[in-house]
Amino acid sequence: MKRTLAFLSLLFILGALLYIANPDYGLKFGLGGDDWKNLRYTDDYYITHGVEEVGGTNIVTDIVFDYRGYDTLGEATVLFTAIAGAVVLLRPWRRDEE
Repeated sequence: MKRTLAFLSLLFILGALLYIANPDYGLKFGLGGDDWKNLRYTDDYYITHGVEEVGGTNIVTDIVFDYRGYDTLGEATVLFTAIAGAVVLLRPWRRDEE
């Protein structure tokens, strides 16, 4: 019974993901088309103004460390907290032996 329920859950999740990934029904922007160009205006802004505003020559590094600096700092904090929590939970408990 549990195995059947697990397979049905997995099948439902897969069907939902396929529905969302279908450009005709789910996501309305994807590769190509005029809608995609209208919704992706930040890409053009970063490419045209990145060198002038930041002064770097690598646009990926400029986006990660200058435009999205706080976001990158937050992601690093969450990653560090998750690793520290896993280390604390997985280490063996030490008891003082008297």
